[in-house]
Amino acid sequence: MLTRSDEQVERETPTRRRRRGAWVAIGVSVALVSGAAFLYGRQAVSMLTHRKGAPTRTEAVPPFLAGARPTLRIAAVGDVGEGEEEEWQTAYAMHMLEGGNPPYDALLLLGDNVYPSGDPSRLDATVFHPFGIVLESGARLFAILGNHDAGPRATEQMHDLGMPGPWWATTLDDVLLIGLDSNSLADPDQLAFLEDTLRAASEPWRIVAIHESPYSAGYQGSNITVRDEYAPLFARYGVQLVLSGHDHDYQRSTPIDGVTYVITGAGGRTRGTGDDWFTAASWSVLSYVDLNVFPDHLLLRAIEQDGRMFDQVRIDRSAG
Repeated sequence: MLTRSDEQVERETPTRRRRRGAWVAIGVSVALVSGAAFLYGRQAVSMLTHRKGAPTRTEAVPPFLAGARPTLRIAAVGDVGEGEEEEWQTAYAMHMLEGGNPPYDALLLLGDNVYPSGDPSRLDATVFHPFGIVLESGARLFAILGNHDAGPRATEQMHDLGMPGPWWATTLDDVLLIGLDSNSLADPDQLAFLEDTLRAASEPWRIVAIHESPYSAGYQGSNITVRDEYAPLFARYGVQLVLSGHDHDYQRSTPIDGVTYVITGAGGRTRGTGDDWFTAASWSVLSYVDLNVFPDHLLLRAIEQDGRMFDQVRIDRSAG
């Protein structure tokens, strides 16, 4: 059952017919100074050495054995909104990985779905055509807004992607998946929605999607408002994993108050990245995240466009 606020008008378009699932809804540039860290607006930018290139080691992704397969599979990626060849290759990598595994149950887009300004009329070019090969296998589409999606047509874009609003929550098997809008961090309704949803949660797995990460060593840097206002709620209510885009790279944090923060914003382009005190892995390479849910753990694997794995982490149910 889909629940919308009163202002959200139901409109049927070809793109919105892909909507499935059960929902609950309420409604910089920087100057580069090597070796320094400073505040710029909302963000703390880590200016450690930035690198751009493929990981130093990759390996083939083993298929899951019969009887040891995940109960839920999610493909997650952000910043795909160009609709160019690189994005199509990312979608094809998802499709090829499904060949030795169960198909994806969900495709999660982590914002900047349409460059440069979130025009919903371009969604076929930037989302539905490139990722059609994944959606047609049965994956449900979930999406959040990025900074390039903000503006007067943001609500329309969310509607056309089948979402009930700029922030939302849904349950997929044993997973509570929450989508937030990093363009509306000061909105008390969003913060209240997050806390109310997490406080009432009974699902053993709690995953949050927010475009701008509170912990990033990349070009864009950490969003300090998310770190100060939202991350304490993630920790307090047992969120195990937070997924973001915004930086065009792959980053994984060490667990921070029980929460692992992963950036996967290199679905269509890359930019140099770096290391900070919270960094466990950091690479600038076209890629996406393959997230597999088991009863007692999450298995997260970072996949290059050639289908090879360059990072993986197991997150046990006790985390968070």
